Amino acid sequence: MHSENPLGRLGLEAVDLRWTLKDIGAKRTFLINKDHIPRLIELGLVELRDDGVPHLTEAGKTIAWDH
Repeated sequence: MHSENPLGRLGLEAVDLRWTLKDIGAKRTFLINKDHIPRLIELGLVELRDDGVPHLTEAGKTIAWDH
């Protein structure tokens, strides 16, 4: 069973955040909106690893590509 989509309650903000998730997942670092990173971490969709680069969590992968 899938947990609730944490972006579902965010309205239009969810569109921008989903694109940032997709940019992170595709490693398009030049496109990543750095302002979105703290919000995505708070939602449990992104984590910063030792390299300081944002990476998708398992939940983030699901949300990024789930339509």
